[in-house]
Amino acid sequence: MASLTGLPKPAEASAVIEKLPRGKILLGYQQKPLSLLDSVSVLAIVKSRRIGLTWALAAKAVLTASKARNQGGMDALYISYSMDMTREFIDACAMWARVFNVAAEAEDEVLFVDGDKDIKAFRINFASGFEVMALSSAPRSLRGKQGLVIIDEAAFVDNLAELIKAAMAFLMWGGQVVLVSTHDGAENPFNLFVEDIRAGRREGETLEITFADALADGLYERICLVTGQEASPTGKIAWKEKIRAFYGEDGDEELDCKPRAGSGSWISPADIAAACHGEAGEPRFYQGGHCYVGRDIARRNDLSVISSFEDVDGVLWQREQVVMKNARFSEQATEFDRIMRDYNVVRAALDQTGMGEAVVEAAQDKHGEHLVEGVLFTPGMRLNIATLLKKRFEDCTIRIPNDPKVKADFRSIKKISGGTGAPRIAEDGSSDGHADRFWAAALAVGAAENPYQKFEYRPVPPGAGRGDEDEGGGRGIRGHRGAL
Repeated sequence: MASLTGLPKPAEASAVIEKLPRGKILLGYQQKPLSLLDSVSVLAIVKSRRIGLTWALAAKAVLTASKARNQGGMDALYISYSMDMTREFIDACAMWARVFNVAAEAEDEVLFVDGDKDIKAFRINFASGFEVMALSSAPRSLRGKQGLVIIDEAAFVDNLAELIKAAMAFLMWGGQVVLVSTHDGAENPFNLFVEDIRAGRREGETLEITFADALADGLYERICLVTGQEASPTGKIAWKEKIRAFYGEDGDEELDCKPRAGSGSWISPADIAAACHGEAGEPRFYQGGHCYVGRDIARRNDLSVISSFEDVDGVLWQREQVVMKNARFSEQATEFDRIMRDYNVVRAALDQTGMGEAVVEAAQDKHGEHLVEGVLFTPGMRLNIATLLKKRFEDCTIRIPNDPKVKADFRSIKKISGGTGAPRIAEDGSSDGHADRFWAAALAVGAAENPYQKFEYRPVPPGAGRGDEDEGGGRGIRGHRGAL
């Protein structure tokens, strides 16, 4: 078994441990799930956003995998929708292995074959013969394994219901299942799972940790200690108000653990994560192909966004995204003209609603109605282009930047059941207030839905036909323009 010096030492996590008072590494709310897992097999934890609970669960994973079998040791598996989260979890486990001074090998990467795709996993082996493994999705290879399984941000993983069924098999041989997440709608499978336990329809225990709970147990003071700031009663009040203001109306769900009436994100976080690519959103990677542009228009409160997507073998790659706030219409027009000039744009779709009416007319006068189309944001049209965008993500035929604000916009669109049962969508807002990046992308995808048809010119001999044989009225222009 390799020395612990072979394990990575995450600078941030190690700095935390070094600053904490001995014997009080975990706060009260971080200790609760670990204590419960001494006696329960199934635990569902509803939590506030960003309170450091995953860090505590990493300690549980290491303690479990480092024990011998006759002491209750077993494998520990961690699953979430994001590769970044799995990487952070395994790094935290490496740090805890150092703190607990248990013999372990340096972490390594392994690949699982799940259908037609390879899934990367991170692993640490312990002298006990057990391991901690972190997976970024739910491969079928989960079946047949045994131990403690932690499903993090469970409300946002793909096919949670199927994943729960596979995880429950762990219980037959003494394993444990932990689901932990912030809420993502009342009808989300995670909330339904929690409600089933509370109603006695499933065995297990639930635990709720709100932002207020974390504050009462010392979250603010711990953050001050780690970041080198001085904690004070007035500072705590100001910090709490700042966090509340940041989340706004989302605070009920994100901080207070109250699920909203809705069934979660319109586009699954797993599909959003899969569509992120380092070359997306970078104009230097433009290949000169046909481009489709979407423009969401705003003047004061919301963002004005112009998104350009290039079609590369049927996959739409975002090449550039221009985001402006409180910009004059002349400034917005200058940027739009530049996009039309820098890319081979074959269709641009603009929000024609309200103030967009005049903007669309001006753009059509300059670039032509064959290139610029206005789209009225009626409920039916919004659902239509949002559905087209959703399908792109599900089919893996779109690439977007790995940008937190972009991902927040795409996640902020929620699916809601209408009074007649028909699907509706609603904005929960993003860090900037509205999902303007989402709608600019949806407009571009809607524009790309109509296949590009080249306009051709065929000369007409002098004096030939004044009839209406040609679609171009006898002037030699053939072809047509689609409409959203």
